[in-house]
Amino acid sequence: MRLLLTVAALAALTFPMTANAQDYKTLLDIPEGSTLINLSATERVEVEQDLLVANLQFKFENKDPKVVQNEVNKVMKKAMDEAQDEKHVKAKTQQYYVREYDLNRGKKGTRRNMVWRGQQGLQIKGKKADDLLELVGELQGMGLTLNGLNYQVSPELLEETRNSLLEGAMEKLMVKAERTAKAIRKDDVDFLQINVDMGNGYVQPRMYAKSMAMSADVAEMAAPVAAPGESTINMTVSAKALLR
Repeated sequence: MRLLLTVAALAALTFPMTANAQDYKTLLDIPEGSTLINLSATERVEVEQDLLVANLQFKFENKDPKVVQNEVNKVMKKAMDEAQDEKHVKAKTQQYYVREYDLNRGKKGTRRNMVWRGQQGLQIKGKKADDLLELVGELQGMGLTLNGLNYQVSPELLEETRNSLLEGAMEKLMVKAERTAKAIRKDDVDFLQINVDMGNGYVQPRMYAKSMAMSADVAEMAAPVAAPGESTINMTVSAKALLR
C-alpha cells in the first residue's frame, strides 16, 4: 500500500492512496510499501539588537514658498554635512515636499489664511549608539524633530545568526523523520527535497521616541537615551522524505 503522510510536530496522520494513487506514482514514483512524509523543524534564538536607527525631520512655514524651500534646503544641507562627518553613522535623506494649506482649515466664518509648509526627513543609523545619540542631539539643536528612535538587528548579525541556526534545525528535522519512521515501523529515511527558509525569520520589537519640538532659544540639546532590546530569530527547514 502507498501512503501520503503529513507530520506536524511528532504527530502523524496516514491515509491510503486509492483513487489518487496513480497521480502520486506519476509525480514521485513511490515504491511499493513506502510512505511519503512532509515535515518541518524550526530553530530559534534571542539576540541583542545591535543597530540604532533614528528618523528626524525639519519643517518650516512661511507665506513665501521660496523662503520655505530655501530654509529647508539650508538646514538640511547643514544636517546632512554634520551626519556625514560622523564616520560610524550612515545617513540618507527621506521625503521632501512643499505644499500650501489654510491655517484656519476652512472653518466657517473665517477667511482663508494660506501659508506654505516645507518638510524633509533624515534617517541616520549606526552600531555605535553613543556617537549616534550625540549626533541626534546636535541635529535637534539645528531645528530637526525626532520622530522615531529604535534598535534593530543589523543585516550582518541576522545573516550570521541564521547561518548558525541551520545545523540545529536540520538536526531537529532528522530526529523528527527518524522518530516518525520508527513509529510506523519503517527502517530507512531518504530525503527527496529539503527547503531552507531564508526569509527575515525574526520578530523585531520596535521602540519609538515621541516627536520632540525645539524652542528657538535653546542653545544646546541634550542627547536622547536608548537601550537595546532582544529579537527572536528563526530558521525553518522543511522536507519531503520517503520512509521505507
